[in-house]
Amino acid sequence: MSTECPRCGSALTTLALGGTEAVVCDDCGYADVEADHSGEPRLVESWEEALERFGAEE
Repeated sequence: MSTECPRCGSALTTLALGGTEAVVCDDCGYADVEADHSGEPRLVESWEEALERFGAEE
């Protein structure tokens, strides 16, 4: 693996935990960590909506 960040070209830092390693860039925040973005989208209630709902229940 390259020691240069693919986003900004800065040096990468290697982190290790429990036998697993990942690289991160302290300058731009890049992290070479697998992520699953295939989950079902869900509606998130805003604070305004929650407060309106709370007020309507009284």
